[in-house]
Amino acid sequence: MDKHERGLEISEARLDLPLTKWNGSYGGDKHRLPKVVQKLLLGRPLTPEEKAELLWRFHELEHKRRGRRRAWTAVVLVIGILIALAAVAAYPPPWVRQQMSGVAGSILQ
Repeated sequence: MDKHERGLEISEARLDLPLTKWNGSYGGDKHRLPKVVQKLLLGRPLTPEEKAELLWRFHELEHKRRGRRRAWTAVVLVIGILIALAAVAAYPPPWVRQQMSGVAGSILQ
């Protein structure tokens, strides 16, 4: 499959249509699935072009899933860092308390 067939770079001069967009869900209605997936579910043999389309669709879904996983990992990491900073600010270690009391004492003098 080339970039036009995948829908990445659509060429106006070509008569064949790029793949339709599919977000991986079908809401229970099997007619909303791409034709190649419907054919796969029915157990019919696939042409080489259909196999390429099927591989591309699975690749797209895997890419989206990885992106969502990275986003959630980043959110959890940021929340963890904020919680750690809040805990250190609320309950500082003894050596930080000594430094803070020394700085506060020198400022007040």
